[in-house]
Order: sequence, then C-alpha cells, then structure tokens
Amino acid sequence: MIRFTKLLQSQAKAIYLIFVLIAFLGIFAYNNLPSGVYPELSFPRITAIAEVANVAPEEVALTVTRPLEEATNQVYGVERVRSTTARGSAELSIEFQPTTDMQQALQQLQAKINEIRSTLPSGVNLTVERVTPAIFPILSYNFTTDTLAQTDLYTITQYQILPRLTRVAGVARVNLQGGNIPEVEVQIDPGRLQSYSLNLSQVTDTIQRSTQNQAVGKLDSNYQQNLVVTNGQLIDPSALAGIVVTTKGVGKPVFLKDVAQVSLSEADRTQIVSVKGKPGLTLNIFRQPNSNVVAVTEAVQQEINSLEKSLPPGVQITRAYDESGLVVDAIANVRDAIAIGIVLIIIVLYVFLREWRSTVIASITIPLSALAAFGVLSFVGQSLNLMSLGGLAVAIGLVIDDAIVVIENIDRQLQSGLNSTAAVAAAMAQLSEPVISSTLTTVAVFLPLGLLSGVAGEFFTSLTITLTAAVGFSLILALTLTPLLGAKWLRGKSNHSESKLLVKLDNAYTRLLLFVFKKVHWVSGITVFLLVIGAVLFTQIGSDFLPSFDEGSYIIDYLAPPGTSLTQTDFLAHQLEEIIAKTPEVSTWTRRTGAENGLFATQPNKGDVIVVLKGANQRQRKVFEIIEEQRQDISTKLPQIQIDFHQILQDELNDLSGAASPVEVRIFGENPAILRNLKDQVESRINKISGLVDLASSGGVILPQLDLHVNPTQAGQLGLTESEVAQQVQDALFGRIATQIRQGDRLVDVRVHLLDTVRRDPQQLNQIPIVGTNGTTLPLSAVATIKPTTGEEAILRENQQRYISFTAGVEKRDLSSVVRDIKNKLVGLKLPQGYILSVGGLIASQQQSFSQLLLVMSLGVLLVYLVLVLQFRDFLEPLVIFTTIPLALLGVVLGLWFTKTPLNVSSFMGIILLVGLVVKNGIILLEYTNRLRAEGHSVESALVEAGRVRLRPILMTTLCTILGLLPLALGLGAGAELQKPLAIAVIGGLSLSTIFTLIYVPVVFRLVYRLRW
Repeated sequence: MIRFTKLLQSQAKAIYLIFVLIAFLGIFAYNNLPSGVYPELSFPRITAIAEVANVAPEEVALTVTRPLEEATNQVYGVERVRSTTARGSAELSIEFQPTTDMQQALQQLQAKINEIRSTLPSGVNLTVERVTPAIFPILSYNFTTDTLAQTDLYTITQYQILPRLTRVAGVARVNLQGGNIPEVEVQIDPGRLQSYSLNLSQVTDTIQRSTQNQAVGKLDSNYQQNLVVTNGQLIDPSALAGIVVTTKGVGKPVFLKDVAQVSLSEADRTQIVSVKGKPGLTLNIFRQPNSNVVAVTEAVQQEINSLEKSLPPGVQITRAYDESGLVVDAIANVRDAIAIGIVLIIIVLYVFLREWRSTVIASITIPLSALAAFGVLSFVGQSLNLMSLGGLAVAIGLVIDDAIVVIENIDRQLQSGLNSTAAVAAAMAQLSEPVISSTLTTVAVFLPLGLLSGVAGEFFTSLTITLTAAVGFSLILALTLTPLLGAKWLRGKSNHSESKLLVKLDNAYTRLLLFVFKKVHWVSGITVFLLVIGAVLFTQIGSDFLPSFDEGSYIIDYLAPPGTSLTQTDFLAHQLEEIIAKTPEVSTWTRRTGAENGLFATQPNKGDVIVVLKGANQRQRKVFEIIEEQRQDISTKLPQIQIDFHQILQDELNDLSGAASPVEVRIFGENPAILRNLKDQVESRINKISGLVDLASSGGVILPQLDLHVNPTQAGQLGLTESEVAQQVQDALFGRIATQIRQGDRLVDVRVHLLDTVRRDPQQLNQIPIVGTNGTTLPLSAVATIKPTTGEEAILRENQQRYISFTAGVEKRDLSSVVRDIKNKLVGLKLPQGYILSVGGLIASQQQSFSQLLLVMSLGVLLVYLVLVLQFRDFLEPLVIFTTIPLALLGVVLGLWFTKTPLNVSSFMGIILLVGLVVKNGIILLEYTNRLRAEGHSVESALVEAGRVRLRPILMTTLCTILGLLPLALGLGAGAELQKPLAIAVIGGLSLSTIFTLIYVPVVFRLVYRLRW
C-alpha cells in the first residue's frame, strides 16, 4: 500500500483535476436533468377507445367490442383484455407481458385493428394509445367570463389560445373540455313540413346543395386562364332563411324560413365544466415524454401571460391544476432533508474526530458522491424526481461510511507516532479490503432489483440507481481522495484532547464484552426472547402497497343514478360544489360532468371535481382529514350520488397500473340477471366493513330506454325500408349537419332537426312525421311501435367473459387487513356453477411486488454471502455476521410497530438495504479480529481489542446513517412520505443490529471458534 500511496501523491494534481471535472459534469447534469414527481413510468398497457354515436351497449358490444377483442387477442404478448361497453362507446384495456416491447406492440395492435376496421359500423372513431403518464395533463387552465357569451369564450379559447399553447416547447397536445360550441340551428316545424309534403332529409340535402363551392370550368381570356367557380358559401346565418326548399303551385318558391326557424345558437352539450360554480371551460396541457415538467409549465405560463394582453376584456384565466408546484415543493423538501442530514452528520464527525481537518476531508465525500450520482442519472436517462432524490437522501448517510473508517484509522495511526505518508499507508493496508467488501455488500443487495417488475420496479429503479451510484463513487473517493487529502492535511500527532466521554465509552464496552463472554447463556436467552417478541409484534403490523402522501389536491369522481340526464347530473353536481365551497382549506375547484381526467369513455351521469387546497403552510389539516370530512358530508346530503376520492397523482398511478382502486371485487358469469342477484348479495356483505370507503359498483345496472320497432310491411307501403324510417327519426331527434357557414377564418356547423319543443318531448315522439317516397306523410306511430324497456348501462368483460365489479378505497386501516375481512365475509357466498368471484385491485400488485421483493432479498443475501466468503476466505465466519440479520429485522418490526407504519414496498426496500448495511459493521470488526489473531493474539483478546479499536468508526458510521435518514423518517414536507417507511425500517434495524454486532457477533465468533478448534 506504500507504493499505492506514493502513486497517489505523485499524481495528486491529476486526481484533483479529475474530481473537479466530475464535480462540474455533475453540476451540469443536475441543471439539465428533467424533473417530475415520479420517474418516467412505462407500463405494458394500451388503451383503445371506440366512439360510435348513440348506440345501445348491447349493440356496441356485438358490433364493436367483440371484433376489437378478437383482433387484440391475436397480438403477440397480450396477457389480458378488459373491456367496458357503454352507450355509444367501448373502452378496451390491453395488458401485455412485462418484457414486451411496447412500441412494437402498439404498431402490431394498430395493424390488427386496421384489418377489421372495415367490418365495424360506419362512423366509428377509434383512438389507440399507450398507457403512459403522458395521457394525463400536467397543467390545466380554467377560462370564464362575466361579459362575453359562452360561445364567444369557446371560440376565443379554441381558435386563439389553444393553437398558441400547442406550439410551446415540450407540449405534446392541448385538450379543451366544456364550453358552448357555436352552431347554427335550423329548427323545422313538423306541421309546416307536412303541409309541403317534405321530410327532413330533403330539407337537409337542399341546404347542402345550395351552399356548395365548386369549380365548374375554365376560360382563356387575354392570354390568361380563368377558373369559373360557383360561390354558395354563406357568411350570415340569416341568409340560410332565403334558401328555396321546394315550390308550391305554379313555381311559387317555398323558402327555408317558411318551414323552419334559423338562428345562431349552440350545439347540444355532451359535457359541462364549472369553475367554482360558474360556467366555463378547461384547457388541459399534456407534456411530451421525458420533458421537464417545471420547464414546460413555466413556458406555458409565459405564453398565457403574453396571450392575456391580446384577449378581449372580461376573459378570466385561472390555473386549475399545476403538477409542477408539487414537483418544486417535493424536490425542495427532499433537498432540505438532505441538507439537514449533512449538517447532523458533520456535527457527529466533529464530536468524534474533534478535529476540523478530518471532518472536512470526510465531509467532502458527500457533495462529490451526490454530483457523481446526478451524472449517472443523466447518462442512463433518468430524471430528478421523488424517488431519485429519495435515493440520494438515503445515500447521504452511507457515502460517508468508507471515508469515516479510513480517516479515523489514519488519525489513529498518526496518534501512534507515524508520519502522514506512513500513517496513510498503514491505514490503507489495514482497511482497503474490508472497505471494498463492506461497500460491495451494499451494492450487491440491489443487483437483483432488475428482476422487479410492475409499479414497484418502475418506482424503485430510479432510487436504486441513485443510491448505488453514490455509494459506489464514495468507495472510489475513500480509496483515492480521502487518503490523498489525509496525507496532505493531517500532520503528526494532533493537539486535541481525547473526549473523556469517548474514553469512558471505550472502557465500558471492553468491560461489557468481558462480561458477556462469561454469560453466553444469558445472551442466548435474551436473543431468543427478543426474537419471539418480534415475531408476535410482526403479526400486529399490517401491509400496504405504496405509501401515500399529501399532494395538496385531489379528485372526487361522482356517479349519478343510472340513466340520469346530463342536465340533472349537472344539478346534482352543483349541490356537491356547494359542499366543497364550505371547506375553508379549499383554494379552487373545477367540476366536469360528462368528462373525466385522462383517456376514458365517459357517460352523461359521470364526472369529477378537481379540488386544489391552499398551501401546506396555510392550513392546519392534512388532505386525508379534509377528504374524510367531505366524504361524510356528501354521503349525508347527497346519498343518491356515488363518490370516490383520490389524490390526483395517486389516481393517475392506479389508472396507469391497471388497478383503478385499492380494492376490487369481481364476479364472473354470463347471465346478467344472476350477476345482478350476486351483486346485491356481495354488497350487503361487505358494505359495512371497517375502513372500506367509496364503495361503488360497475356493470349489471339497468337503464330506461325506448325500443322502436318498425313494421316492415307498413314502412314498405310508404316505399321505405326500416333503416330509412330509422334515419328520418334520427334526423328529427339528433339532427344532421347540412353544411357550414363561414365566420371569419373558421367554419360553423349548420344542424337541421325538429323544433326543440318537439324533439325533447317524449309525448310527441309518436307524432314525428315520416314521409314516404310518394310524398305521403304519416306519424311514426303508423309505421312503428314504441314501448318502454330497459337496457344495461355498461357491459364489463375480461378476456371476453362478462363480469360485474365493486371498487372501493381504504381509509384508517391497512390494505391487507381490509382485504382479509372482505374474504372472510364472502366465504359463505354460494355461487352457481360457472360463476367465479375474485378479490383484487392494488392488493394483487402488492402481493406480486412482495413475492418479487422476497426473491430479490434472497438473491441479495446470497450475493452478500459470496462477497463475505471472498473477503474472509471461509464459509463459517460470514455466517457469524449473518446472525445479526434476524436481530436487525427485529429492529425493523419494532420501528414499524412503534410508528404504526404498515409493511409496504418502501419499507421492504429498507429491509433489503438493511441486509447490506448490517454486515458492514461485522466486516470491519471481524477483519481486524483476524488480523490480530494472525499477529498472535488469543481469540478473546483479539475480539476485545478489535471491538475497542472499531467501536468508534462503527458508532460514527451508524450515527451518520441514522441521522442522514432522520429527516426522511420524520416525513416532513410534500413527498417525504414516500421514503418515510424505508427510513424507519433502516433506522430501526440498523440501531438494533449495531448493538448486536458489537455484542452478539463477538460471542458467536468465540463460540464458533471453540467448537471449530
């Protein structure tokens, strides 16, 4: 090692320059890394949405859903196909195997759908997209006005604002929701229509032919060619009234105004947006993949500021939702936690080392390791997010471990009288192997994490990369820069006096070791007793999937009774808004009816409310308390509405992973009547379970509808087919776009239909005029029968098998306990043959992740054992160190139990990390013990001396790790809750394992040595 030390010193300037360069590259990477709340998530799912006008679910299922299901099942790698069929729409969720190339899968799926597209009904609008975070908006703006017409507000937003925002760098698309779309209405009077022997189709076709622009020829004149064009394009809605629709008598024209009312109005609404109780509309901004959320938001806001100057007075723009605010706050909070951890670590170093030069040398490791980690994140295409920064926060207390051990030993060698070069060489000769081994154990436990799939794998890959990069680079620093600076800055014996407290601690530990050597049975008994206590407490700890945190905003999904009209749903939703308005912590809210957040097919009786709370420093209550209060209030005042509360990012994450709710109960079978009966039985059994909230059912719901049966004989007497009669009824009720008029540089649709007073009156449905080919006009009742009946609201299928489902959230209890209660309640339920009941949701993701994490931990333990065997060249000595792992798990159990934290993916990751950390102290202790034995010491004296010498670095590294994690364990600030369980698990396990490493490992080593020799 003397040669290595001399080599370091001879190349000191080059080494300094290399680390300065790495630091600059790290700073550059940090400033250019994209930022977001979560890592860039990629899920093996594709969504296909088909919209087919107003068609009954049964017909959509037969003509649209089934062909699409059969086509998608032919794509390689498909694991499961779920479909939801409703009035006029079908939504398919196609899940693939985790290893599938999703870009290739998307292309194959689109190709299969294109093959069967010609067999689908005409007019089907298909959307096929990969399920990524890009399907959810990162930013939403509300637009309202007190002075302009709502149609004018829509026009301004659609044609002036939306195109400008779409061009902003980083924006993928902009979606407009709500608003009153301008439309010219031609309302036909059926009485007048009948008097002229006309039908709606004739009027519509006449309007269309009368307003066409077309080239009719070319003429050469004066050496130039002129194009002859007919210009029928209208620019004034009133001009439509002068169109001749037929003639009466001898050439007397009948104008459109004679049979219809023409007015500039608005299209029938299919969705409604309300901004704090006022009519308005919303623009949702979607980012491009891998773009910077904060940068995109700032650029969009700058464009909005520029646009506001050119907008008419009275247009009000407010921010409805801003994901970047949470990103900035969360990153700042994690950064603060890192800073607090660094300060605490420096204090510990100075207390133990009592010399500022040693403290500075060790502390330099922290910023350099962090900057190196940023460089690695940039290189592998990761982003700054809660998980990557959380990994860095966890690493803060670990990266300094190697430097502490090295610098403490250099200081010890200097106190023995060696000069700086010799002290560094001696220290490195003693510690190079154990330092490398102890660091490799931390890295080794994370290597199998590549096997982790699903949400957990996506989430913790980012954390693992950051932590591994920082810890790995800290080893390089400990072997190069730390000894180099130690040789340069630390000179001979220091003048500082040794702490009396530390001296007393050394002596007390020596006496304790000698005592426990004589009381081996006591140590064994106490250990067994503690393990039994830990096993009992473990049964009291619940389990969950991912920890939730206060996002400062949430979504209320609401569902009015089946068949509720858009108008009535709007009325009920307005009452819901009044309840929200009474909550003092609410800053703003946006309500949508007939529309939802994300890529979904939505019905008129559904919608959501995005609620944004005041800043955390402006409210006393957490979001969970506010949600609980509003849930009770809404359930009491609006019992007819089903509600479901989600925090926005949590809701998006659940949708992305394919588990829309924490709990989902599904009943599979083919008979809708039997399914409805089973649904009632299941609901009566589970609706009172403690902790189960927002229980809602899907599928099997009956809706009112009117069946129109055309008599082919009677229709034939008019010269009409059944479809031609149906087309006339559709033209009367829904209307048809006849043409477009020009308004400035845009076109406005002209829709022809019966008078609103007629088409919206159920009593007049029978009287709709049906005109035959011979001019005969009869009421609809003469050629068709109409009878009230029922149909299904939605048809749910999985792998082409029908099912109904219940979804629910969990509050004030852990997920596994609630699911266990559900299963217990459903034990006695008798299912007919061929019917299956399953309980899933996030619990399925949790169980999958836990099983994978167990495999990861097992492989990690084997890799750590391999590293120890290489270090000690023995099979038994690593097992001695491994005896502390069960005792460390006892510390984890105590930490989780005391803080009432459930076992989840985050705390499980803490356990895996702990496996690598626990053995580090054992390596440092037993390596020096073996060195002393080789020098002639007895086993007991070697253990006592090794314990005395290694006590301080072990305590220092443990305290630094614990204090580095302490800010995370306290869960202070937005986003800290994600790493809180991990920090609690590590702190609890490391605290207890350190005590047992210092006491139990020497006892076991001594016992094994005696049995062996």
